[in-house]
Amino acid sequence: MEHSLGVQIRDKLMSYLLGEISLQSFEDWFVPSSWNVDQSKNQDAINMVYEIELRLAEFSNGHRSEEELKGFLRPLVANYRVDLVAMSYKLSSNALIEHYQWLPVSYRISNAEAS
Repeated sequence: MEHSLGVQIRDKLMSYLLGEISLQSFEDWFVPSSWNVDQSKNQDAINMVYEIELRLAEFSNGHRSEEELKGFLRPLVANYRVDLVAMSYKLSSNALIEHYQWLPVSYRISNAEAS
């Protein structure tokens, strides 16, 4: 599992919460993508996967409505920071060497019901 799994999950989850994809589409992507998350060393992704699995199970068993499900999932993407500073690379072309370094990026999704 790559370190970026957490970012990928949040990206897909955000697409679901914004209505860009259906819950079924999210689940179809999520289940195989997170299958062996417990073998990764990414504790953030592990915790997030278990939280999502719990909430999906509650919904599937009829204990939560889809709106309640979204309410429980929204905090997972409401405020999070992705530090890409460590991801730097060099491109070289003949004698020209350019060094690119990513800056920290923050993502935010707002609560549509609160607007």
